[in-house]
Amino acid sequence: MNQAFSRFSMLVGEEGINKLKNSSVIVFGIGGVGSYVVESFARSGIGNITMVDFDEISESNINRQLHSLHSTVGKPKLDVMKERILDINPECNITVIKELAYENIDKIFRDYNNKYDFVIDSIDVIYCKIDLIEYCHNNNMKIISSMGFGNKMHPEMVEISTIDKTSICPMARSVRKILNRKKIEKIPVVYSKEKSLIPNKSILFKEEKPTQFRENNKLPNKITPGSNAFVPGTAGLVISSYVIRSLLEID
Repeated sequence: MNQAFSRFSMLVGEEGINKLKNSSVIVFGIGGVGSYVVESFARSGIGNITMVDFDEISESNINRQLHSLHSTVGKPKLDVMKERILDINPECNITVIKELAYENIDKIFRDYNNKYDFVIDSIDVIYCKIDLIEYCHNNNMKIISSMGFGNKMHPEMVEISTIDKTSICPMARSVRKILNRKKIEKIPVVYSKEKSLIPNKSILFKEEKPTQFRENNKLPNKITPGSNAFVPGTAGLVISSYVIRSLLEID
């Protein structure tokens, strides 16, 4: 057995390690939440990881995204994350999909693989989330979705639920309303009941310039929330724990 996973094998056994090695997951959005999801998967020995993201690393990502360093600013997130994963587990099979998820969900699954053991939604745009959730619901694919973690300061308030039981979180409220109209209810989500802070755009804050990809594709600028190193990362680790326990059928 690979000694990198020997400590984890003490908890899940060699059978569990082998099951994870043969598992296949796809993560949409490799940012403040998704980068932690992917790294936790790699450090747990999941053998087949597909990542979907289109963006490049910007300086403002450094405070919360694992791939973001001064030395990686301007590089595609997927390229940096792939290199990082392979340094953790050289045996991991990695697929990178540098595409916008919006209106491309069918194409992504058709062109690459429709047989993932789990789909992870850590996209930060609501209409993209809805497309992905609806696709997985209609095709009986397991999915867990990340809600909003900007403007929050309490990682201990991050929890797992289903979308119909969420409260407080503005993103969860919007997603829930749309999914209700589509008769989709029991989707697992990670969210926080913490009331969002109002961000103070102080003298230190400079409106983030769009990355080259966003400029080239004329994508609209996103609303900029406040963020930190600990809440999005906690959400990512909670998601990865849920997925790994589900794959291993551990309560």
